[in-house]
Amino acid sequence: MATTPPLFKDLGKSARDIFDKGYDYPKVKLSLKTKTESGVEFDTKGSHDLDTWRTCGSVETKLKFPEHGVTLSEQWNTKAELDTELTYEPCKVKGLKLSLSSSFFPSTGNKSAKLKANYIREYFSGDAEVDMQMIGPVVGGSAVLMYNGWYAGCKMTYNSATAKLSDNIGAFGYQGKDFTVHASLANVSDCTTSVYHKVSNKTEVGLNTTYNLQTSNAAVGLVGKYTMNDGAQMKAKVNNQGQVGIGYSQNLRDGVKLSLSALVEGKQINTGGGHKLGLALDFEP
Repeated sequence: MATTPPLFKDLGKSARDIFDKGYDYPKVKLSLKTKTESGVEFDTKGSHDLDTWRTCGSVETKLKFPEHGVTLSEQWNTKAELDTELTYEPCKVKGLKLSLSSSFFPSTGNKSAKLKANYIREYFSGDAEVDMQMIGPVVGGSAVLMYNGWYAGCKMTYNSATAKLSDNIGAFGYQGKDFTVHASLANVSDCTTSVYHKVSNKTEVGLNTTYNLQTSNAAVGLVGKYTMNDGAQMKAKVNNQGQVGIGYSQNLRDGVKLSLSALVEGKQINTGGGHKLGLALDFEP
């Protein structure tokens, strides 16, 4: 039975992942991960949006010093944004992670920085963040308690510039060995529930619902994933808007993965509009 809770941002992650990962439409993506003999990691990504015809990319380098618990990463993207993050995990305090990140736009001179602290131990996890913006800092924090698989958590964010709470989220659920049930309420208006079940080593299913208490808008989605004997994966999802998503991924060889996906707009099936395609090619030697 799970007794160590995840961070608040990772609650219900199993259901979100099965709904989101592997559905790349409407983009064509290419990623390459490499590692030098000295331990420097490179993560290069590029994508082309088939709807807007915009192309973007990024290069991230990561250097780890495991003997000191220090990780330094730097990312540069085609938006001319430079992101840097320094992470420290002290060996003497298990479960604690401290990080300092910054963003800089050379073209405009805009810059920002964030201080983060995460702490995970048995029955409890918590994190705090200070976003040092030009107009005033934004302070946020969250905490999760878990006992015998049951968990409850909350998250709050305070914007000093407006002197208001910008986020007020509560969540509770149950995390078992092969399934997770999750529910949350954000800003006393948006209700979200999800269920994830790993039926077997090859089959996974999920359910997601959202409901707005102010507008009464509701959404329901179902998803399934099946892993074949050769490692290839087939995915499919459908929602109450008549949208059907289909995904297929296959390891072409060691370190090379191809993913194909498509979105079918059920309400426009006769007109032929709104349908989308996606493709992703990942290299990780």
